[in-house]
Amino acid sequence: MTPERRYVVAVAGPTGSGKSALVQRLVAQLGDACALYMDDYERMTREPMDQVRRWAERGADFDELDVPLLGEHLRRLKSGEPVVEPSRQTRILPGRCILFETQFGRAHIATAALIDLLIWIDVPLEVALARKLKAFAAQALLEEHAARERLAWLDGYLANYLALVRRLLLIQAQRVRPQADLVLDGSGALEPMVASAREHILERLR
Repeated sequence: MTPERRYVVAVAGPTGSGKSALVQRLVAQLGDACALYMDDYERMTREPMDQVRRWAERGADFDELDVPLLGEHLRRLKSGEPVVEPSRQTRILPGRCILFETQFGRAHIATAALIDLLIWIDVPLEVALARKLKAFAAQALLEEHAARERLAWLDGYLANYLALVRRLLLIQAQRVRPQADLVLDGSGALEPMVASAREHILERLR
């Protein structure tokens, strides 16, 4: 008996583009599907900004970044084996469709060859940033006692965004978007994105 083929659908886009929401909705609608999130593996966002800045000045080579176990776990899921992601120690069971949320798409050697379909979510950076700030404000309103700490975090976040993060997001778009099989407009509602992505995925699964 030939093993059932499994498809890796990568979803990439800038922070605030709606990657997680799209992945979660697709997993729910497709049924025989699972999700793997690069955020559960990457370490760059925990590094000092000076170190990230030096990496950017060297050319921002995505393959320099240490993402332990990510390629191995994606490969194992594609071959039908369960994995335990390192962030929350959650066990992930393989589905026929593996939704892979990633910042780097096919521009990262550790996972590039495993991707069958790459979706890029196109969204203006100011819209993506506004969504990030709106989510932050909603959380801050629930924690009024920590308002000063929240404002201090926001001040640091925006300083880093202006100094470096926006430039890295532009580099991401330049390198990842051209290799996408499907580009979705992420500036509007979620449902049209879900419908379009689902249609393309089901065509591949037939």
